[in-house]
Amino acid sequence: MANRPSQGDRVNSDHSDISLPTPSRAASHPPHKPSADDPSENLRLRGGDGSRGFAGEDENEVDDDEDGPPPHRGRRAAVTRTNIMTRNEFQPGAIVRVKLQNFVTYEKAKFSLGPNLNMVIGPNGTGKSSLICAICLGLGYPSSVLGRASAFGEFVKHGKDEAEIEIELQRKTVHDQNYIVGLCIKREDNSRKFTLNGSRATLKDIQSLMRSLRIQIDNLCQFLPQDKVAEFAGLSPVELLEKTLLAAAPPEMSNWQNELRENFRNQKEAQRSAEQSSEQLSKMESRQNVLQADVEKLRERREIQETIVKLEKVCLVARYHVARKQYAALKAQRRAAEGELKALQESSAPSLQAVNHKQEYQGQIQIVVDYRKSALRNAEAAAEEASGLVDAAESKLHELSTKINAENETFAAKRQELGRFRKRLTDMEAQYKQVPRQFDGADWNRRIREQEHLARDKKQEAKEVGEEVDKLFAKGKERSREKATVVQNMEALESAQGLLEVQLRKIGPDASKGWEWLKDNQDQFEKEVFGPPMLSCSVNDQRFSQLVQSQLGHNDFLCFTAQTKNDHKKLSDQFYNKMRITVTIRTCLTSYHSFQPPLPNAELRALGFDGYVTDFLEGPEPVLAMLCAEKRLHQSAVALRPLSDEQFDRVQEGEKISHFACGNKLHRIIRRREYGPTAVTTKSTPIQQGKFWTDQPIDAAEKAELARKFTELREEIAQYTQQWKQANARRMELVEEQKTIEAKVEQLKTEKNELQKEHNRWTALPDRIESEKRTVRQKAAELDEGRARQRELEQEKSQAILDKAKAVLGHQKRIMGVRAAYQALVEVQLLLIEAKSDVTVLKEKNSAIVQRLEEAKHNIAVVKRQLEETKNDAALALDAVKPHLGEEKDELLRLAEGRNPEDIEEDIRAEQAKLEVIQANNPQALEEFESWARRIDAEKASHEVQESRLADLNAKIEKVKSQWEPRLDELVGKINDAFGYNFEQISCAGEVGVHKDEDFDKWAIEIRVRFREGETLQRLDQHRQSGGERAVSTIFYLMSLQSMAQAPFRVVDEINQGMDPRNERMVHERMVEIACREHTSQYFLITPKLLSGLRYDERMRVHTIVSGEHVDDQGTEKMNLAMFAKIQRKVMGR
Repeated sequence: MANRPSQGDRVNSDHSDISLPTPSRAASHPPHKPSADDPSENLRLRGGDGSRGFAGEDENEVDDDEDGPPPHRGRRAAVTRTNIMTRNEFQPGAIVRVKLQNFVTYEKAKFSLGPNLNMVIGPNGTGKSSLICAICLGLGYPSSVLGRASAFGEFVKHGKDEAEIEIELQRKTVHDQNYIVGLCIKREDNSRKFTLNGSRATLKDIQSLMRSLRIQIDNLCQFLPQDKVAEFAGLSPVELLEKTLLAAAPPEMSNWQNELRENFRNQKEAQRSAEQSSEQLSKMESRQNVLQADVEKLRERREIQETIVKLEKVCLVARYHVARKQYAALKAQRRAAEGELKALQESSAPSLQAVNHKQEYQGQIQIVVDYRKSALRNAEAAAEEASGLVDAAESKLHELSTKINAENETFAAKRQELGRFRKRLTDMEAQYKQVPRQFDGADWNRRIREQEHLARDKKQEAKEVGEEVDKLFAKGKERSREKATVVQNMEALESAQGLLEVQLRKIGPDASKGWEWLKDNQDQFEKEVFGPPMLSCSVNDQRFSQLVQSQLGHNDFLCFTAQTKNDHKKLSDQFYNKMRITVTIRTCLTSYHSFQPPLPNAELRALGFDGYVTDFLEGPEPVLAMLCAEKRLHQSAVALRPLSDEQFDRVQEGEKISHFACGNKLHRIIRRREYGPTAVTTKSTPIQQGKFWTDQPIDAAEKAELARKFTELREEIAQYTQQWKQANARRMELVEEQKTIEAKVEQLKTEKNELQKEHNRWTALPDRIESEKRTVRQKAAELDEGRARQRELEQEKSQAILDKAKAVLGHQKRIMGVRAAYQALVEVQLLLIEAKSDVTVLKEKNSAIVQRLEEAKHNIAVVKRQLEETKNDAALALDAVKPHLGEEKDELLRLAEGRNPEDIEEDIRAEQAKLEVIQANNPQALEEFESWARRIDAEKASHEVQESRLADLNAKIEKVKSQWEPRLDELVGKINDAFGYNFEQISCAGEVGVHKDEDFDKWAIEIRVRFREGETLQRLDQHRQSGGERAVSTIFYLMSLQSMAQAPFRVVDEINQGMDPRNERMVHERMVEIACREHTSQYFLITPKLLSGLRYDERMRVHTIVSGEHVDDQGTEKMNLAMFAKIQRKVMGR
């Protein structure tokens, strides 16, 4: 019988107990009313064919499924279900029905489920877990929840394009009909489409419905698929608390937990901020206090500076007052001096009249002198201008001479150039008369192409021969490497290490490849990585070799040992991903010295042993530590002779040694404490002949085989060498031929190019001759233009000579004018000298009067000058004092009244002296002090806000905690009672508690269990307990949540795998007892096998899935459980 249904499988579990429809029909039957004396009523069994389970009863009550596809033969699947329940017993959100089409193993199936415990049983591979997959995917959850990373399209049955899932969920009381969730998965694009009650729905719509029904398939406390059982035991205590609250507590409990976590994080942040703020505030105040001394000095300096500024303003006001008084006094003095001058002038007028007349005559003569000086200057300027005209004419004449010389040189050059062009024209005309050799370009191209084709053929042939040469060379190199390997292996046969490596290549080719790579790449690792123990370890006493080897498995001899996790990861990537070899890699982080034997050697020898395995095994400590961790070699004893019965009994009773080898047998003692102190069994097996760590002679056959292979390889290498030489010689010959042809091609191209150039030059001569003629005509015209320019320049030079002569004559005339003006000036200057002499004689006669008048005028001038200076000083003083005559006007006037500037300046100097005495170490201290003050005020305000926020958070935490913690203690207390009771029923112990911490992120569920007498309670995790023990603990914990479950259904897949029969029976007993109580949530248990004689409850519903190639159309009759019950009753009645 095959493991999986084929493409034609059908499963349809409708309202029948057993259904095995063909692909074209599915059996669906109305409920049957049992009679009062029906002996099978307690089992509530019905046949899949509609019968009550007894032959001849209701055999014809079969409804055909008109919608099914046409029948055909193939593999069939049958689902057997017992115990029909009414739908009003379902809790809201419970699964009423699941319908599948083309999903994984099912082509078409329908499951009608019970409201309490649903047990789904059937052999492995029949599709039990597929039902769980359908529930998960159909309710909008990803495949990762199942512990699988499959794409959605992989859940479509092989050979089909799409799969359909339909799940009916029990409605809430406020709704009229159940919720029918549909899902269509398409293989091609991995897409999925949802429907809700027949209408299109989004994934968010389905997820919203799941949240409203409190369905949590991603919660391992509600939904524990087969691949997640180990993960449940691996949940951290914190995660387990979260899952437990979601599964067994009202929604507000999880909300409160999240609120406490968030508030605690905010509290820590606020507390940290408040502490930082307080610390910052203290630092800022300290920094401010350091500045206090300098601040006092700076404030005193500021007051003195303000006093100095005010005194300077007062000094300005005082200066203005003084200037005003001086100005008024000088005005009065000026008026008096002017009056004195006027009186003096009136009294001395007659005496000064003759002087005045003579002075007037002197003035008139002075006017004439000034006029004639001006005339002399004008004559001199005219003469200078005439001199400039002479210079300009001379310069122009020189310029024209230079141009004439340049034009003559240009004319001579152009005449020579014209001669050259005429000669070139004559040469071209002579060349054109000589007809060149005939040139046929097509013929030349044909000849060149023929040679190029020959060259390409030779090149291609040389390339092919070269490829053959390379292949022969590569084969020769490969054979040379093989020969070197053979030589190395032959040499290795001569050493012990070599023999081991040869042996390794035989029994572990992949390990040998890994070892060869590792020897060359040790530098890539953090610490040394060790190769197989068969190479790195040895037995120090050959008598114990077989005994030591009996403790190890095949992989133990061939594994690699890394000392760090990074090295383990790097080596795994190299071996598995890059080299694609299969080897075992192990890592042991524990020191070898930490592996201590259970008994001292003296006591061990008293029991008849010669020592522990580690006493006779030598090697690197990390390798030995790995073997101890894997095989407990430090606890395994060995003896050359068998133990006596007395010694054997003492070993069994001592409970220290459970694994040992003596004589030629390997013994293992198994103790089962759960069955009592006498439950001890010993397994003894003969010791097989060891393959490693033995003194072996050189394998003559191996050596002969290597010698034969060496000879073959040497002959092959010689053959390849000869072939390579011949092929290489042929290649060189072809290359030389190719070069000869290519040289001939180049020669043809050169000859063609020369003829073509000669032909092209001759054909181009007419155009060049015509162009040259145009150039000759152009150059002749340019020569004529040059002659014309020469004539023009000669004419300009003649005119320039005439202009220069005129300028020289004009300059001579201007010189004569200068001479006349100078003579006239000298005449009038003599008259001025006479007039001045007369004025001087008259003034000497009236000198006293004149002196008095001059003094009076001088006094007036002095007073006027002083008056102007005083006026300016007063204006400046007023401008300086105006900006300060605002609000301080009255105070400044009051302070300046009756004081002179000198006194005020003395006060300023005194204050400045004080200022120099008071000095601060930090000139910026005051500004820094005030800046710190502003920052301290801002920080205090921020600190108050933080303190207020912290107080609010503390209050919120206390409020929520006061609600959450008591209810959590109550919830965990109930779970602990149920969990402990469940363990008591199997003579074990277990407890559930809450780990409380200041940090609400660290609150956790702690599960501790004890499965053996004498042990203490240990925390449940993936390391301390066996797989069966974890399974028992897991199912008991889940059952402890049953009465408090908030979810409408819960699923456990193959949790009983790994349990011993006793535990499985007890677990089943508790599961039925708890899951079949009234008003509990729906429960699913998926298992491939069950023990006989298990407890049954009327509220259970058992679904049996049978699948295989030979389940035919009559499968429902053959799998009629009612018939099986009838047969059993007959057997029991005998």
